[in-house]
Amino acid sequence: MAETVSDVFQRVEDKYRISSRLAGEIVKEMKSHIRKDIYFEYTVHCVYYDSKDSRMIIASMNGTGFKEKLRLRCYEQPDDETMCFLETKKKYDDIVYKRRITLKHAEAVNYLEHGKMHGVRNNTADEIDYLMNRYGCEAKTAIFYDRTCYAGIEEKDLRITFDRNIRYRTDEISLSERGDEQSLIGNDVIMEIKAMDRYPLWLVRILTDHRLVKQSFSKYGTIYRNTHTAAAPTGRAAYAYAMNNEERSLCSVQY
Repeated sequence: MAETVSDVFQRVEDKYRISSRLAGEIVKEMKSHIRKDIYFEYTVHCVYYDSKDSRMIIASMNGTGFKEKLRLRCYEQPDDETMCFLETKKKYDDIVYKRRITLKHAEAVNYLEHGKMHGVRNNTADEIDYLMNRYGCEAKTAIFYDRTCYAGIEEKDLRITFDRNIRYRTDEISLSERGDEQSLIGNDVIMEIKAMDRYPLWLVRILTDHRLVKQSFSKYGTIYRNTHTAAAPTGRAAYAYAMNNEERSLCSVQY
């Protein structure tokens, strides 16, 4: 397990797509302000779930500031007993809210793929169950990446991660990596700055010196665009499509 043990997160998360060379330079410039996180280097294994017609990601890419995702995640090549996180990730304006439950891999697969209920009973489990039923979620893509993680020395809420070698597949989707996954952004790196409060001045100076501006980057969203460019509605049409399908779904539940 490579994250903090907390099961509820609320924080600002800003992303920067940079070259591998620049990532190395930035780490050097930060070295007097950061330390290796307790979980420093690991590989993230993720499966994203969505409706059959991808309403969640379409709404996220074309919505009005609210985004939500449902994913299963672990930090090693899993077997049945590997502990995994089943989590919701929601973003409203600049604040990210993440809630998760912990399940054995076999339990998670039985629930997500076969509808067999697991033993966790709390508000987060109920929220996940609601999303599964609301959207009729199914596995959409598997994503893997190698993460290096640093924490602030003085700023206890600051965490800076670098995601490299981001790869994915959209067939035979699972948390297990096969070795034939496609590269998503080549040698580029996604630097993510996670904080509860403002950036410290030293970090602002480094970002300013390199003229870095935060940008929206979703691994799942980028994969969706890459694989659905020709067929998928875009812009206002995509958002209207997602909302129209959402309205029909809600009506079917209510009546």
